[in-house]
Amino acid sequence: MESLKTSSVLPPLDVMVSEKTGGGDPDMTRSTSLESSSPSTPSLEDGASLAGPSWACEVGESQRSLKGEDCYGSRRVALGGDEVVLAMVADGHGGSAASKHCEQCLLDYFLAAADGDACASSLRGACEACLARAHSELIEVTTAGSTVTLVALNLTRGELTVANVGDSEGWLVPSRGEPVRLTEDHRLETSAAERERVRKMGGNLAHAKSRKTGLPAGPLRLWPGGVAQARSVGDADVGRFILPTPYVRTVPVPAAGCEVVVASDGIWDAIYPSMVAATLRGMRHQPALLAASAVVDRAVSQRHAYDCDGYLTPRDDTTCLLMRISGGATKAGRGGGGGGGGQESGGCSCQVS
Repeated sequence: MESLKTSSVLPPLDVMVSEKTGGGDPDMTRSTSLESSSPSTPSLEDGASLAGPSWACEVGESQRSLKGEDCYGSRRVALGGDEVVLAMVADGHGGSAASKHCEQCLLDYFLAAADGDACASSLRGACEACLARAHSELIEVTTAGSTVTLVALNLTRGELTVANVGDSEGWLVPSRGEPVRLTEDHRLETSAAERERVRKMGGNLAHAKSRKTGLPAGPLRLWPGGVAQARSVGDADVGRFILPTPYVRTVPVPAAGCEVVVASDGIWDAIYPSMVAATLRGMRHQPALLAASAVVDRAVSQRHAYDCDGYLTPRDDTTCLLMRISGGATKAGRGGGGGGGGQESGGCSCQVS
């Protein structure tokens, strides 16, 4: 695909490393430390209480590449007087054109749509707008498609806004308790809502046939195109059945801080979220970079648990982006706030929608 143009809207604030994003490197890792300098926190636009006066975020990114279709990126920006950390994981299919376009352009499109407003409703709208823009551009030049998960962490307000299309999941791992899913599953195999939507539109759902046996095999797919998820950007050959409209939500950061994991299906198809959480908690005193790498290593090795052939080679592109968030009660020595609702300090205070 001829490369699409990228527009620079707002340069990032100074960070510890360069802002090079990743995609296609067989073994890429990167770590960034991002901290809010705000001495106080304003009220949330949407009425949720805040977790604390100041937040810090360390980002660690790790990838094992097989097909070169996973891309990711992160950036720290000043947005309407607030400090916001943006992170994105895109898992391409049918080639890397769509995921690479997201890598190059999506965060810029997000900033243009937010237009200097960092309130929760603005960021949710920006998520929808930037994905719609990327989709409209992609379907004009390629049949490749990509799942996308986009995170906007407002360090000043203690808000976490997450949007996704497809199956690159995002999970919140509190200091104690069970991990909380932040994204929605758009795979046709597992999402009854997406199957119903596509069938009402007249879409054809069927399993692909095995080349060896000629029998139906693998996940349920949408034809034409043969995609396994009903929401993505791109996939021009699938037509109107594909939706670029994301599932999007905003939650307050838990008072005791948390870790947010955004990863491609190379992680989630190999290990459970509880295994990811256990790995991260075991690496709590290590840099986020090493923790993200440990999650990738565990997923790759798990896929080879019953087959040692090519032990260090991933079965799929495998990408993990980790946001380690601290502040609020952790920094101030307090156990309240953050929309905790009386829950035990260190647990997750998110309202699951």
